[in-house]
Amino acid sequence: MQRLRIGVLLLIGLLSAGLGSGAGAATGLAFLKNGVDARASLLGQAMSSVVGDASACYWNPAGLARRDTPQLLLSHTEGFADLRQEYLAALQPAGPFTFGLFFNGLWTDNLEGFDRAGNATGSFGVSSFAAGVSAGREVYGGLLLGATGKYLREDIGVYSATGYAFDAGLQWRCRRMEGLQFGLTVQNVGSDMKFLVEEFSLPLAVQGGVSWRRPTGAGGRLLVAADLRHVQDEGTGLLVGVEYGYREMLSLGVGYQGGHELRDVGFGIGAHPGRVDLHWAYMPMAEEMGDEHRVSLRVDL
Repeated sequence: MQRLRIGVLLLIGLLSAGLGSGAGAATGLAFLKNGVDARASLLGQAMSSVVGDASACYWNPAGLARRDTPQLLLSHTEGFADLRQEYLAALQPAGPFTFGLFFNGLWTDNLEGFDRAGNATGSFGVSSFAAGVSAGREVYGGLLLGATGKYLREDIGVYSATGYAFDAGLQWRCRRMEGLQFGLTVQNVGSDMKFLVEEFSLPLAVQGGVSWRRPTGAGGRLLVAADLRHVQDEGTGLLVGVEYGYREMLSLGVGYQGGHELRDVGFGIGAHPGRVDLHWAYMPMAEEMGDEHRVSLRVDL
């Protein structure tokens, strides 16, 4: 019980700091807000209470505690302006904990540089990544707690900025109502980073919500999830997702991301042969921004 009180009080403190931070202030490392995993995209990124696999290293580390076998996750995103995002994560249960290692990176093709007079200065690259370790465990009566520590780096041409951040989260299964689960997570808590002499803050985010799973007969199941997500420089948006699965073989999903400047509705499909899960998600982007495709592969080891 003492550990339970400490964990909950810590997360409440982080939540208060996130909601009280300067909304509207510009932040850097925008890729930290993109999300990962195709299944998350087809659920509208309403993942705080849903996640229970290797993508929990990003969405809510408490969800790692729902896994009792090793797992590998690979996810690839093709976005607008030739943006490519790769996410790799592996998790391993060890005693009462489940640990995860992850890498989340974003790249663009080389861009043409110009000086203030408009003269070409040659091409340069832009890349960002986060890498780290997560851990989650069940602490009391269906309450799961988790934390993530990560190293951050962004490179623009020959210049770079580095820093550290951590996330914390909880999930709670309602035992009185089967299939009902709650989640809360705080992401990107860390100090400011710096390019040369100019400092910028991290995109601190707070996300929480509820999900409900229900069998539908004939081997089907329905999942409905809804989250509120507050990001320091974007405000608050509603995330909603619905997924229907048939006999652990096939799943279909559609999601909505409110408060996002570029995305709103996305959809996708999943196939689940044996110990392998394969998901694809498609999200139309704002006008003239192109579309975004995500593919994810999970393998239970």
